[in-house]
Amino acid sequence: MSGRRGAIKAVIWDFNGTLINDSELCVRSVNAQLDRRDLPTLTVETYRDVFGFPVADYYRRIGLNPDVEPMSDLSAEFFATYAPGLSSCPLHEGVQPTLHALRDAGIRQFILSAMEQEILEETLAQLGIAEFFDGVYGLSHLEGDSKLDRGRELFADFSIDPATTLMVGDTAHDAEVAVELGMQIALVGTGHQSEARLRSTGVDVLQGAAGILSLLD
Repeated sequence: MSGRRGAIKAVIWDFNGTLINDSELCVRSVNAQLDRRDLPTLTVETYRDVFGFPVADYYRRIGLNPDVEPMSDLSAEFFATYAPGLSSCPLHEGVQPTLHALRDAGIRQFILSAMEQEILEETLAQLGIAEFFDGVYGLSHLEGDSKLDRGRELFADFSIDPATTLMVGDTAHDAEVAVELGMQIALVGTGHQSEARLRSTGVDVLQGAAGILSLLD
């Protein structure tokens, strides 16, 4: 959805790759898994060309086999490397002032993430940005599947009108969720999928989170 937006009363943020800059940590973490299995490792560039949801399908693309090794085991192995490094990942440039500006404008903000709920809440607290969000919705497990059902719960819990809500994410799955729930959508090209892949969805692709302010003018 391109061009000028209707009045926005709520913004629903994705977290990983959209607010927090954790792509390099994700690559290090999955490369540890690939190394253990003598599989080719990824660069940040090749990762952004293959990553997607559900994570099980992405694993298959890079040589891991959830049909042989359960997703619960593969996810736990990934998080054994990823979780300790998360506290050192910064917010993307422009995120904090954008959160402030939206709050000052009276726009409600939420998070809808494929990260496990407890880890998500702890990370938001460590980053010092938990106060900006009226609701934080992650998953109940580590396996990174669709967040569509959690999005429906978020809408119901907060009586959100999708027509006046903007979803901001960094993957094609975020666009799919937004379309399914009837939201407006903008994607940032600084996260977990390449800008070319994001542009193929046909929606706005911004250089960073701060770019959404220009969409709300």
